[in-house]
Amino acid sequence: MLHRKDYLDDLAKAKLAKAAYELGLEVGEHGHLDTVGWVGAELRHIIQQAEDLKLVDIVRRRYEFGKEKGHIRRQGKYNQSATAHRVKPLGGGNAQPVAESLQPARHADFAERVSAEEGIWSTISVMKYARGNEELQSHLSNLIAGMGDLHDRIMQMPPGRTPDRTFDSALGMITEVGWLSTYDVKFFDERSAMANVDTTSMFARSFEKCEAPMCLPLGNVMETVGLKTFGKPMLAVEEKCMAQGHDHCTFKLFPREVPREIGV
Repeated sequence: MLHRKDYLDDLAKAKLAKAAYELGLEVGEHGHLDTVGWVGAELRHIIQQAEDLKLVDIVRRRYEFGKEKGHIRRQGKYNQSATAHRVKPLGGGNAQPVAESLQPARHADFAERVSAEEGIWSTISVMKYARGNEELQSHLSNLIAGMGDLHDRIMQMPPGRTPDRTFDSALGMITEVGWLSTYDVKFFDERSAMANVDTTSMFARSFEKCEAPMCLPLGNVMETVGLKTFGKPMLAVEEKCMAQGHDHCTFKLFPREVPREIGV
C-alpha cells in the first residue's frame, strides 16, 4: 500500500507533467515565445518545481511534446481555413469542399502497443544514445530496417484459403528467411483469434542463460503474423524462452482487445 506522502508526491508529479504539456500546447498553438513574458515566467516556475521533484527530464519532454502538438494543431487550422472553399470538379457534378476531400481515412479497431508519445521519445532517447557510435548506429539502422522488411513480407503475403493456412504460411516464411529455425503450432482457434506456438531460433540461442525471456523482437513479429491471420491487433506473450534453459520458446497470441462474445 502506498504511504500518503508517496501518493501525494505521485499526484504532484502527474499534475506538474500535465501543466507542462498544457503550457506547451498553448505555446505551440498560439505561437508564443517561451523565453519572455508570462510564458517564460510560468515555464521557469514549472521547471523549478520539477527540479524539486527530480522530474526535470520528463517535464521538459511533456512540454516539448505539447508544443509540437500545438504547432500541428495551429497548422491544421491554417490549412483548413485555406482549403475550405468550394470547388467545382473538372468532370462536372456537385461542388465539394476541398477540406472534406482531404480528410484521412480513419483506422478502426486499432489498439496501440505503446502510446505514440512514448514511442517517439523512446526512439529519440535511443538515437541520442547511439549518436557518435558508428557501429551501434549501423546495428540500430539494420534492426529497424530488418523489422520493417519482415512486417512488409508478412503483410504482403497472399492469404491462405483459411486462417490456419495463412498462419502456417506466415510462420513458414519467417523460418525460410532465417528468423526461426523450427516452429510447431500447438493451438489455433479462429473464433477466439488465439494461438500457441513453440519455436526454436538462432536469435534465442545467441543469448547466455537469462532470467527473463529475451525474444521481444520475435514477439513483435508474431503479432504481425496474428494481424495478418486474424485481421485485428494482437498481443504475443513469450511464456518460455530458450535463453532461460528451455528447449524451445513458447509464444501465446491473443487479441489486444478481447471480443465481448468470448468474454473474460
